[in-house]
Amino acid sequence: MKILFYNVADIEKSFINDWAKNNNITVKTLSVAIDSNNIELTRDYDAVVFYPGEAFLTDEKLYAQLAQNGMRQISVKSTGYDNINFTFAEKYQLSITNVPNYSPESVAHFTVMSIIMLLRHMPIYLHKQATTHRKDFIGQELTDLTIGIYGAGRLGSLVAKTLKYMGARVLINSRTSKPELEQLGIESVDFKTLLTVSDVISIHVPLNEQTHHLFDFDNLDLMKQEAMLVNTARGSIIDTKALIKHLQQGKFKGVALDALEDEEFFEVTDNPYYQALMAFDNVLVTPHIAYFTQAAVRDIAITALDNARDIVTNGESENIVLN
Repeated sequence: MKILFYNVADIEKSFINDWAKNNNITVKTLSVAIDSNNIELTRDYDAVVFYPGEAFLTDEKLYAQLAQNGMRQISVKSTGYDNINFTFAEKYQLSITNVPNYSPESVAHFTVMSIIMLLRHMPIYLHKQATTHRKDFIGQELTDLTIGIYGAGRLGSLVAKTLKYMGARVLINSRTSKPELEQLGIESVDFKTLLTVSDVISIHVPLNEQTHHLFDFDNLDLMKQEAMLVNTARGSIIDTKALIKHLQQGKFKGVALDALEDEEFFEVTDNPYYQALMAFDNVLVTPHIAYFTQAAVRDIAITALDNARDIVTNGESENIVLN
């Protein structure tokens, strides 16, 4: 068996090489993203692993080419698969797998760090190191705040528990009941209550039709004037234009975003949202690195390869999202 693995960073190569050796499978790695110019390379392989760009939402030819080249699957190297067009994938009989679980501590710890940085006004100190006096802004402590967690899956639950152990009052809004969290004193509330009561809201849900731009102007307006907002999930869950309008009107004590809309164009010169957001001293933007730890990168690479191998050999995978 031979697997072609796109979007490979240097840090991933040792994990991929070890997996290939242990499984006696050839894995070819490419640092570039898959696109119409290099998709032909898949012809010589049995399986493919990559992170789909936005072209996979609209370009049916990409799916047709994979099927024509003998592919039976797409192993997405992430939890999110919102850039996959399921209609095209099903039409060309391509099974889709993802990586639903990897070191939850990576994003959870980054989220808690982001919240504390907002509480201590770190964005302002970072933006204006030369002109900000060390006692210009007084911080807040977790024990004085109510923190709302939107989405209490594996990751959101870990964030909720960590913040509760650190002394915060924690609210959750989840699709399913969470008795194990409620036993710790974490309160389940409806979405509107989460918005209106929380001093800080942290987002931990996938991007789909229901969550796309859920944090629109009206829902952001329901949040407290001095609220803080943290997003380590997907950029398009927040309507960025609406967020910017609120910031221009003086709302929000702090905002920390590790995901942006159109983050394929994350470079300063390419992403207009980045440009606009960085004009605010109370906004912290990081380039989708919350997950980026050795443990998480290892888990993602190995699981994505396991998924590709299992589909080719057995036609099944425990992480299948479309068969």
